[in-house]
Amino acid sequence: MNRRRIPLFPLPGVVLLPETTLPLHVFEPRYREMLKDALAGERILGIQLLVPDGGAGDDGRPKVFPVGCAGEVVDHEPLPDGRANILLRGLFRYRIESELPAAKPYRIAEVTPLPVEPLPDPREAPAAGRRLRLLGEVSRLAEAVGRPEAKELPDGLSEEGLVNEILTRLGLDAEDGYRLLAMDRLEERYVWAEQLVASMRRRLELLAPFRFPDLDPRWN
Repeated sequence: MNRRRIPLFPLPGVVLLPETTLPLHVFEPRYREMLKDALAGERILGIQLLVPDGGAGDDGRPKVFPVGCAGEVVDHEPLPDGRANILLRGLFRYRIESELPAAKPYRIAEVTPLPVEPLPDPREAPAAGRRLRLLGEVSRLAEAVGRPEAKELPDGLSEEGLVNEILTRLGLDAEDGYRLLAMDRLEERYVWAEQLVASMRRRLELLAPFRFPDLDPRWN
């Protein structure tokens, strides 16, 4: 696929996934300038996870993981002192090919968008069954943890957006979020999502006598 140049927003412990949303507070001067330039152009920012305790690379910049997600600024609330609140919606995954020399106070990279290998034909029983099982598990899990809103998903999600949105709403740490983002095969994401949801469910079962005494016995 054709390469693109996008500004990078390196963040610790934050991962954006395609078709999910991410609220951010922009306050550093360099990122205020980045946001200003983005709003005057394509409104795209690349959310890039910083490597924990990764130090600096050969260019002196903090190390980041190679895969990121481009997000479109879909809402922008300027504040009187120059700061801003923004809402990003994930557009596409990409891999950093190279970073450009520092002509701006913020980082700019040349990236290659990364397509996702789709699920098998959705009319086939295994793929359709996996989707329904995951939705059912998530619905029960959302009720059990007191977050019924987590099962109310937006309309029009693709198969990729569905699994991304489900896991984002249930709560992913940065390590799991990046692992999901870096998966190239959508089937692998669904299998892993089922495993992750099952793991959450087992943890809830262990805690149920202490935290959820009224947990529906049908959960087992």
